[in-house]
Amino acid sequence: MAVFIEVAEQGSFSAAGRRLGLASSVVADRVKGLESRLRVRLLARTTRRQSLTEAGAIYLREARAILATITSLETRLSEQSSTPSGVLKVTAPAPVGRRWIAPFIGDFVRRYPAVRVHLTLEDRFADIVGEGFDVAIRGGPVVDTALIGRRLFETRRVVVASPDYLARHGRPASPDDLANHACIVFNNQRHFHAEWRFGRGDSARNLRVTATLAATNSELPVIWALAGAGLAQKSWWEVADHVTAGRLVTVLDPFEPEPATFFAIHPVSSAQSRKIALFVDELAITLKGLSLGGEAS
Repeated sequence: MAVFIEVAEQGSFSAAGRRLGLASSVVADRVKGLESRLRVRLLARTTRRQSLTEAGAIYLREARAILATITSLETRLSEQSSTPSGVLKVTAPAPVGRRWIAPFIGDFVRRYPAVRVHLTLEDRFADIVGEGFDVAIRGGPVVDTALIGRRLFETRRVVVASPDYLARHGRPASPDDLANHACIVFNNQRHFHAEWRFGRGDSARNLRVTATLAATNSELPVIWALAGAGLAQKSWWEVADHVTAGRLVTVLDPFEPEPATFFAIHPVSSAQSRKIALFVDELAITLKGLSLGGEAS
């Protein structure tokens, strides 16, 4: 894997060989052996340069993540007797950060007093590498090959409204009925549109809704829904207490989408950091023991 990654990054067997201290023939033999074992072509060869095939691009992405995990494991095992220290910069969405991440950080620095943590709570997707964050908490899969994600928890996505709003405007029977209702959305682009997910499997689809109220703060839709201003699609844990108390009611339950997954994401280049590995591992263990999903209606 390491040899293949180097060839992919350097563009040729000879350049990779110089980086690895190996003869180009040895590098070529190892890549050919890998392709033979996998029974798939990873590189498209020309006389001067190697380029990735579609399978090669997939293998490169996964191989980087696997090697980063191995490196992280070996580093942690070799450093078990050492005490983690230094600054840890974390970013998280405001609701998740206040409810789960901030309390965890308080416990974390108590256990590891040599670590200093700076927590940024904001609802936009930060540029993790460009802005110098060590860990980002965010929903959705990891799509950047320079990043690694650790699954933290899943949560239902539900549409809610106040009983007063439903008494005045009726309940939507299907997602298409939302065109005739007041919707409340969260987005970072300061416009009145959002994509709401409905259904599962073959029936799953994204519906573009137009809002009467929109905010760049993800907590405001719940406040406005409680005030009877319209319908909002939110994570279950954000509205569970209000639903239990009768202040909000879920609608469109038969069209509920797949649960949303949250990850702790950090750069591949920081995989060997003991403080980051401890933070992510212990956060995952802490959140795994929590009930964040609720039961589908």
